[in-house]
Amino acid sequence: MSFPVLADGAARDEAWWRQVAAFYPAPPDAIVNLEHGYFGAMASPVQAAFEQAVRYTNEQLSPFVRGEFTRTHVDILRQRLAALIHAEPHEILLTRSGTESMQVLITQYQGLAPGDTVLWSNLDYPATRTAMRWLAQGRGVTSTQVTLRLPIGDDEIIACYAQAMRQAVRPKLLLLSQVTPANGQQLPLRALIALAREHGIDIVLDSAHALGQVALDVRAMDVDFAGFNLHKWLGAPPGLGFVYIRAAQLHKIEPHFGDDDYPLDDIRCRLHMGMPPISAILAAPAALDFHERLGGTPAKNERLAWLRNYWVERVAQLPGVRILSPLDAVRGTALVAFAIDGMDARALQQALLQRFGIFTVERNIGDTDIVRATVAVTTTTAELDRLVAALEVLGNEA
Repeated sequence: MSFPVLADGAARDEAWWRQVAAFYPAPPDAIVNLEHGYFGAMASPVQAAFEQAVRYTNEQLSPFVRGEFTRTHVDILRQRLAALIHAEPHEILLTRSGTESMQVLITQYQGLAPGDTVLWSNLDYPATRTAMRWLAQGRGVTSTQVTLRLPIGDDEIIACYAQAMRQAVRPKLLLLSQVTPANGQQLPLRALIALAREHGIDIVLDSAHALGQVALDVRAMDVDFAGFNLHKWLGAPPGLGFVYIRAAQLHKIEPHFGDDDYPLDDIRCRLHMGMPPISAILAAPAALDFHERLGGTPAKNERLAWLRNYWVERVAQLPGVRILSPLDAVRGTALVAFAIDGMDARALQQALLQRFGIFTVERNIGDTDIVRATVAVTTTTAELDRLVAALEVLGNEA
């Protein structure tokens, strides 16, 4: 099976993407999966590389893992990831997930003292909210939620964070999601980072849903700390993430439980992983290669925006249905939150699954729950037509 080649100047149209879809597993007939935000399918070359890595590691065992793997393959991946986000290889720490990446940055942040304030929002990922709340008992700080009501625009977001920063006593640390996992909204990062700098606040950035989907340059964004995974929009095997720490700020993140396998000025002592996800690390370069063959983040961003608009623009006109993500795809992403008046989120999610065979996910945003649908580059218009029809029926029934 040959990869579709674009002629000079040709567009990636629907026919081209259908050819790309042949490199991914065929979806089950009974279920339309619109929960691609959890993790993405591996393309066939990536799955082949992963399976080969499992076999090879199982054959070679410790001589390989303690030798060539540790000396060579880990550094190869760190170099590729650094180039992807415009960082340096020594600023990259491999982890097992985006969640673990963020827990390293939050729980090991050293610049806190009793009486300081840390800030986070109800739209952040649940596990990161938990870690920020933990700082209250673990470090004696005040942990404060910034409440963002959906739908919400940039001006209101900036105003909410600005007010929280002004009112906080000794604010020191702010958690931001580049793409909010609840509703896929891209935060106005440039303005928020500038505000935080004015108040002397460090930012930990959750980029789990950004990498591979939207533009990302840690230097241009003026980011010191960020966490990522590779299994959402890059299509690498599950079980692999990474941390970025600007070299000049490494001292602010303490070693993991006093780890001394590496010196203090080496980022690798910030997580004692034990047994690494060997096969995922070996296969990850194949995922990065396939990502580049698709046209990289710009091509994926364009495709996901088109698919998102295909269904959101129609559903936004339906009676009783509320879109809780930005209608403008410039601020939106593949992840879209919605609700139906008079129907709780659990009932809506179950009705879509049991009556219409559409798999979505229920997400909590602090004081309420919503339903989220997430497309992939291989999602078809027929699948989205099915979602629109289902929401029309449910909206009329509510």
